[in-house]
Amino acid sequence: MSSRKIAIIGTGIMGRGIANNLSSQGHSLQLYARHPEKIQDLKSDRISTYGNIKEAVKDSEIIILCLTEDHVVEESVFSSGLLETNAKYVIDVGTTSPSLTLKLNNTFQKQNIQFLDAPMTGSKNAARDGQILFMVGAKSKEEIQDISFVFEICGKNTVYCGDIGDGQKAKIALNMVQAGIFQVYMEGFSLAKNQGIDPSILKSILEQSAAKSGISEFKFPFVFSGNYETHFALKNMYKDLKHALSLGKESGTKLPLCSGLDEIYRSGMEAGLGEKDYCSLNEVTAMIPPAK
Repeated sequence: MSSRKIAIIGTGIMGRGIANNLSSQGHSLQLYARHPEKIQDLKSDRISTYGNIKEAVKDSEIIILCLTEDHVVEESVFSSGLLETNAKYVIDVGTTSPSLTLKLNNTFQKQNIQFLDAPMTGSKNAARDGQILFMVGAKSKEEIQDISFVFEICGKNTVYCGDIGDGQKAKIALNMVQAGIFQVYMEGFSLAKNQGIDPSILKSILEQSAAKSGISEFKFPFVFSGNYETHFALKNMYKDLKHALSLGKESGTKLPLCSGLDEIYRSGMEAGLGEKDYCSLNEVTAMIPPAK
């Protein structure tokens, strides 16, 4: 495959892994970060770094948006000079509200730029190892063939979800499920602890039962060690949860269990846990102490 010129707007936890994997396959990268000094270690003969979005997208064929909140996406697209680009494709791999996703699609369509939403799931380890799962919203599978190499290099699989915006809707539902699963574990530990059952005993039982899950396998070691290293920040899970609850309200979908998560995540934010991994909610829920 010939080298492609790709701009990545937002080179944080996930963007770093994407950049390294694409670069390793010979592609030329132009990286933007709000704090460019934090990505200087990525510079190489194939990777250039910028603190200016307009400069970062110049002459790029493909632009990857790897951003967080809607207001950051809006500012980066509409107030930075990005729209002066001559790129052929824009891929949004962050989790963006469906309404903003449609606005982005309409904007790029007017400039004859193909846009698709392709939110991802996976930790920073998955990004590092090229094991991201992408959920793609596009007019057709055929339309993404020319840029499918991005997903193949950076991911373990790509799920085509339907039209523009459907990738985001699927990802938002996924994250609500993950937040709910984790909270159920925390409440189970709280109940057991208050009945005199050591959390480590319930942990052993859960790991040997049908209640075991990917969430328990990945998050329990961090919870029980008190290590809340950021793989997916609490503030970002809370943002996605709010998207989910908003979609539920708009569609008249009853979400009796997950509706209560809003207050719990707000408590986590008020406790100053926003930048830590969302499993740090242990500090305001089960309060499992680190192993001695």
